[in-house]
Amino acid sequence: MRSAAALLAAPPGVDALHAIARVAGCDGDVAPLAADARAALGLPDDLLDARVCPGPGALRALLLRSPRGAPPRETMARVATKLAARTPQLLWIAIAEDDAAIERVIACWSAHRSPPRVAALSVEREHLVDSDAEALCAIAAAAGADDLLTHARWLEVLGRDALTRRFYRELEASVGSLGGSLPAVVPAEDRRTLALHASSRLLFLAFLEAKGWLDDDRGFLARVHADTLLGGGAVHRRMLDPLFFGTLNARVAARAPAARAFGRVPYLNGGLFTRTPLEKRWRHARFSDEALAALFDGVLARYRLTAREDRATWSEAAVDPEMLGRAFETLMASRERRNSGAFYTPQPLVADVTAEALAVALTRCGLDEPAARRILAGERPVPDRAAELRARLVALRVLDPACGSGAFLVHALERIAEILRLCGDARDVGAVRREVLARTIFGVDASATAVWLCELRLWLSTVIETEVAPGERVPTLPNLDHNIRVGDSLGGEGFRGTQGPLHGSRTLAALRARYARATGIRKHSLSRALDRAERSAAVAALEREIAALGHRRRELLLARRQRDLFGERRRAGPD
Repeated sequence: MRSAAALLAAPPGVDALHAIARVAGCDGDVAPLAADARAALGLPDDLLDARVCPGPGALRALLLRSPRGAPPRETMARVATKLAARTPQLLWIAIAEDDAAIERVIACWSAHRSPPRVAALSVEREHLVDSDAEALCAIAAAAGADDLLTHARWLEVLGRDALTRRFYRELEASVGSLGGSLPAVVPAEDRRTLALHASSRLLFLAFLEAKGWLDDDRGFLARVHADTLLGGGAVHRRMLDPLFFGTLNARVAARAPAARAFGRVPYLNGGLFTRTPLEKRWRHARFSDEALAALFDGVLARYRLTAREDRATWSEAAVDPEMLGRAFETLMASRERRNSGAFYTPQPLVADVTAEALAVALTRCGLDEPAARRILAGERPVPDRAAELRARLVALRVLDPACGSGAFLVHALERIAEILRLCGDARDVGAVRREVLARTIFGVDASATAVWLCELRLWLSTVIETEVAPGERVPTLPNLDHNIRVGDSLGGEGFRGTQGPLHGSRTLAALRARYARATGIRKHSLSRALDRAERSAAVAALEREIAALGHRRRELLLARRQRDLFGERRRAGPD
């Protein structure tokens, strides 16, 4: 492990890339690629260096150095497409870095699909984690005399599936240990839910830490955890409670001295760091230091987090938000999941269903189906239609009546924000997503835990795309508790009687927009006002339904009492 980490962290240069290639089994002599050879392979013109190192059989290692400012990840995607088309007989592993050597990428792909799906390990030299070194050790262990088998093992090691299994096992064990460390007086299901809330909050903070938002320290959580242990332990009481509920959920001016000691930690609002009813009920139940240490050391410090979710052409050996959502959805109480039919929806199905729904929505905005499909594929609309389409999308509402942990809603949020940017919205992705989330996305689920996880994933989807310059304030999270609700959408009537605008719908929309951005005392007053407006709308809808039923009853009675064609009164039937 140490030698693998040393190789990944080695100073920049071709020698460092060659050392990684030798570990993978490509230990032949390194040959520089001349300009004509690069052109024949279709390599980008701006590469600073490109070399090939042969291995057994058809195995080849490609060593690349890209210019400063050109991410190796983007270079790798272009190179894979060209090499898969021009040298399908060779089995490649590519190792790349940029001129600044901040990021290194190890990748391979199969030439059997077009465009190829790249399986990659992307590491930062100065911020390595255990899973990076483990992946390189697994690449070394995969080397053998059979070139096809070796390449297949590389694809497996660098793909997400192997990492997903390891991450899920570690997370499941950590959540189980956390729940098991709570007092026996707490029911087993409550213990598991409390552990799930704590671990999901910490993983959310790990994504913020990776962005440098926690006191500008990429090792913030590990440092504060270690300091708390050295200061006498009681991590739950002395670290988690003040960090969650006294810092991230409190304005800087209102923070206690213990909260200020954490340093420059943003105020996030949103409700993620507000105690749930279950946490209020078991306020004095504490996780043990040993169980929390297993989570910190076995999960938080072990795995690399990435904002880039798995796509059809790129799969990265790192924990992304989609994988995190899948893990937590799977960790929901198994009995509850079986009884409610709550099971994980595969990402390809999520993407396909969302694309079909958005295609229908775009056609209702005045586009023909081919034009809608082109926009969904990433093509910009014609300029004279862009403003109108953007206005129509602003009025769009998306409801998932059984949202679970939010797979469909998260994907819809990301696609709608993407289309708005294609239509000319010049704001950064994070700002567009925050607005779409507050205005457009709605969901209902019978499970309170699923709703909480859905909110977390939606918040995370906005956070990972938010860029904050040094000295700027981190934007607060939108309040989602009036957008994502606990309820049984199968328990009442269908949508038949609710077509058309509800009573006070404009007032509701305005209140929701104001509440989504509200903080502090104003947040609570707007929440109460929104509750009253929603109750008024519900009462008006019920009164309208009662009036319609009464009118229908009178019509039936009148028809029953009238004479038939022969002048006789109708006799009452058995109904």
